[in-house]
Amino acid sequence: MDKWEVLRSIELFKELNDMQLESIEALTAEHTYERGEYVFMEGQTRESVYFVRKGLVKVFKVDEEGREQIVNIIGAKQMFPHVGFFDSSPYPGTAEALTSCTLFSIRSSSFENLLSDHPDIVQKVMKVMGKKILQLQAKLQELALYDAHQRIQALMSHFAEEHGREEDDGVHIQLPVTHADMAQMVGMSRESVNRILNQFRREGVLRGTREEWVINSDWLRN
Repeated sequence: MDKWEVLRSIELFKELNDMQLESIEALTAEHTYERGEYVFMEGQTRESVYFVRKGLVKVFKVDEEGREQIVNIIGAKQMFPHVGFFDSSPYPGTAEALTSCTLFSIRSSSFENLLSDHPDIVQKVMKVMGKKILQLQAKLQELALYDAHQRIQALMSHFAEEHGREEDDGVHIQLPVTHADMAQMVGMSRESVNRILNQFRREGVLRGTREEWVINSDWLRN
């Protein structure tokens, strides 16, 4: 797809007319990143809002002891960061290319002017932000209340919802995250994650490897 078609496919811009979309296209720059390259670092001055055209981006924070906590994995047609509009707050986390990526960016000042001029886009941004807040609340609840097996099942459910592809034999997920990455996301050790995933395989609810998982659809709904 060309740039126009990609912008049209992004949730925030789907219902805009051609003239409105042209104004957005004029503000948009395209960037490419290789796996492991940083898009921005936590604490840096917030300069741009990004949209994923192709690839995956990992967003994480680092605690006082230098440990990574993965906040989210952003895929195609998604926007990041989701906070800091209409103020000068810095980037709330570090964004790193998890795969080779193509991103669109709009400078924060230009994006804020765009929101001021188009209240319909503001409503969509608020819906996206509200959804992300609910997802964060759910993840915090899972960490606080769930046991280890429930945490991994919930994580796989999130992966399926955000990155999965439903087929006759289950939900297929192609997501290059390691067991160590998953451990960072749910506050567990890599060894525990590995043990629980192996148990899920023995139970028949999970097949494949991290190159492509296939998950039983009914199990995800439990």
